Amino acid sequence: MRRLVGALAAVLLLSAGCTAGSDPKPESEPSPSASPGISLTSLDLDWPRVDGKLEVSKPPSAPGGLVGDDVVERMGGVLVDWATASTVDADVWHSETPVDQVVDVLPASVAANLRKGTQGVVSRNLAFANVFADEVTVVGSPIVSTAWKISTEANDEGRQYVLLELQTRAAYEVRLGDDGPTTVIAMLRVHGVTAYPDTTGEDFGVSAAWREFGARGCSLVLDDSLVPAGNLDDTTEDLEQFVEVSDAEELVMPPLEEDQEVDSGYADRCRDSAT
Repeated sequence: MRRLVGALAAVLLLSAGCTAGSDPKPESEPSPSASPGISLTSLDLDWPRVDGKLEVSKPPSAPGGLVGDDVVERMGGVLVDWATASTVDADVWHSETPVDQVVDVLPASVAANLRKGTQGVVSRNLAFANVFADEVTVVGSPIVSTAWKISTEANDEGRQYVLLELQTRAAYEVRLGDDGPTTVIAMLRVHGVTAYPDTTGEDFGVSAAWREFGARGCSLVLDDSLVPAGNLDDTTEDLEQFVEVSDAEELVMPPLEEDQEVDSGYADRCRDSAT
C-alpha cells in the first residue's frame, strides 16, 4: 500500500507489505515435531541482541544545510523514541493497545499526524509496531540493526523540506505456544519525520513503512498481528531476502509487487480463501 495524506508539517507516505503472493491460501500450523527449527543464529547476522534499549548512531546532517543540526538532532530523538517503542519494547509486542503505547512516546504534533495518517488503513496495529499474536511466544531478545537516511524533498508547491528516516531491521526468534518449534519473523520498519526550514519545536510531519518476512500474510490483515508461517521452505526463502536487504549500511526498502501490498484487496482475497 502506498498513499499520500496531508499532514501538518509535510506529507505522510505510508507503505506496508508482506512477502506472501497474490493468491493467499489457508496456511498450516507448524508441526510440533518439525525439525530442525530456524533460529537467530542460523541467519548468520552479526547484530546485537537488544533488550528494550535501542543504541543508534548520530543522524547525518541535512543536505545543503536546509535545516540546522539542532533541528536534525530533535528529529533524530523523536525517531529513536518511536523506533524503540515500535521494535524493541517487549510490552508492546503483545499489547492490546499498541497504537496508544507508541504515540505516548511521541510529541503531540507527531502523534496527531501519525494517528491521522493511519486512519482507515489495513493492519493499523502493525502500521505502528511489531505486534505478535497472543499464541506467539517471543524467545529472548531480538537482534536489531539500524540505518539512517536524510534527504531533501519538495511538496506539491515546490517548497523544500528535509526527510529524516530511521530504519530498524529486527529479527525475532518465536514459537507457537510454549513448546512449538522455533522459527524467525523479521521486520523492516522505516520511521520518518519531516521539517521545513521554518519548522519550530517538534512540529514534524511523519512518514512510515514496514514489511515482514516469515509471517503469515493473511494473519497480517485479518488479525492485525504477526504469526509465523507454516511452510519452512517459504520462511527460509523470505529470511534469505531479509538478510540480503538488511546486511547493508544504507537504508534499503525493497520495492513491493502489487500483489504484496497490504491493502483492502489483499484482505478480501484472504477472506475469500478462508471460506
